[in-house]
Amino acid sequence: MPRIHLALEQRHSADGSPLLIEALDVQTALAVADINVANGSAELWEGERRLGRLTKHGGDHATFWEIVAD
Repeated sequence: MPRIHLALEQRHSADGSPLLIEALDVQTALAVADINVANGSAELWEGERRLGRLTKHGGDHATFWEIVAD
């Protein structure tokens, strides 16, 4: 089974390309996204297939993620 990859927005990397982080499963990828994205979005990938787009909403408290599945 292909690993789950989390692609963080381009502004999170030095060269402007998406920052790719590998995770064991979707739950771990969501936790990694929550820790590393203050606001903005990320994408979940399984191999070459995009599972969906995540957008973080809110401020310093009571943030939530909007998940749009492909």
